[in-house]
Amino acid sequence: MRLQGTIPAALTPFDDNYEIDEKGFQELCEYLIENQVGGLFVAGTTGEGPLLSIEEKARLFKLAVEVSRGRTPVVCHAGSPSLRETATLIRSAIEAKADAVAIVTPYYYRLDEKAIEEYYCKAIEEAKGLPVFLYNIPGLTNNSISPHLAEKLFSQGKIAGIKDSSGNITVLKNFVDISSDFQVVSGADELFLLALALGATGAISSTANIFPEVFNNIYNAFFSKDMDRAVENQCQLNQLCKIFEYGKLIASYKYALSLKGFKMSTTVRSPQRELTEEEKSIIREEVGGLLET
Repeated sequence: MRLQGTIPAALTPFDDNYEIDEKGFQELCEYLIENQVGGLFVAGTTGEGPLLSIEEKARLFKLAVEVSRGRTPVVCHAGSPSLRETATLIRSAIEAKADAVAIVTPYYYRLDEKAIEEYYCKAIEEAKGLPVFLYNIPGLTNNSISPHLAEKLFSQGKIAGIKDSSGNITVLKNFVDISSDFQVVSGADELFLLALALGATGAISSTANIFPEVFNNIYNAFFSKDMDRAVENQCQLNQLCKIFEYGKLIASYKYALSLKGFKMSTTVRSPQRELTEEEKSIIREEVGGLLET
C-alpha cells in the first residue's frame, strides 16, 4: 500500500447528545472520496480520538471501510498511552479490514527512547502484517520519535512509514532520508509544498476535511511542475491555517463544513468547546468566498 496525496484527518460528527452521528460520518467520508482524496485517517486528533471510547473507535473503523469499498485507503489511528488499549484497537482495525494503522507515541508520561521502542515493538506484533505508520506529534504527546528509531524499525521490516507533525522540516527530511521506500506523510499543512519537495508522499490534514481541493491542487501542480500554481495554493492554505488557528478549536472545522452544506451537527466533546457567535462570524467572513467556489 502506498499512502500519498491528500489524506484528510476525518472529523467525527456528534449529535446533540454527544453520540457519534454515523450517517454524518458516512456522508463526510463519501464527500471526501468523491473529491479524490488519497486516503482517510480515522479517529486521530482531529477526529477527537482521545475523547472516544474503544468501542466508538472500532465502529468508526468499520464505517470508514464500508464507505470506502476499496476506493481509497483507510488508515485507522490506534495509538493510546496504554499498550493494552492500542493492541485492542489494532485488532479492531484488522477486523474492520482497514488498509493500515497509525500509532502515535504514548503520551502524558515523558519516556526515553528505549521505552518508546519497546512500546512500538509490542504494539506492532499485534498488527500481524498490517502496514503500520508511526505518528510523531511531540507538541501534544511530550514524546518524539527519532529518525534513528524510525530507521531501526523500518530496517527490521516492522513499519511502512510515518506521519510527521513535528513542524520541524529538518526532522521531516531526516525521515525522508531513511529510504525511498519509507513513506513520510506531512502533518503540518503550512509545510505541505516544501515537504513534497523534500520527498514526502502526501499530507494528513484537518483542513482537508473542508478544502481537499486545495491540497489536491498543490499535489498535482507540484508533480506537473507548475510551481506558480503550487505556490499560489500553498499561500491559500497558509491563510486557512491562520483562520482555523492550526486546529486549536475542532468546532471551527465542523462549522466550516456546515457552511459548505453539511447538515451534521457542529457539536464537539468537552474539553473542546463550541464556537462563540463572534468566532462563527469571523469564519463566515474569512472563508465564505472560498466555500462558495
